[in-house]
Amino acid sequence: MEIRLDSDVAGVILHVVDTGVGIPEEERSRLFERFFRGSNIRNQGVPGTGLGLAISRTVVERHGGTITVTDHGGKPGTTFVVRLPAYCP
Repeated sequence: MEIRLDSDVAGVILHVVDTGVGIPEEERSRLFERFFRGSNIRNQGVPGTGLGLAISRTVVERHGGTITVTDHGGKPGTTFVVRLPAYCP
């Protein structure tokens, strides 16, 4: 896993890059839903509730930011990018 923090005039950008099993493309749109777990993770018996990313998105959005996810072009892993504004009202 790699974690990187950058900044610009608009705020901060957090990059979290992992080399896990990845997320099937057809399931990526549901990734931030409460209790959603990818079929590949369920099939491998990996424990979890499917709440982590839903909670993360709520926290980020309530601070005026965004969170996005991209895959690694068919390779294992994903990259999450969190953008937070320099000023939160």
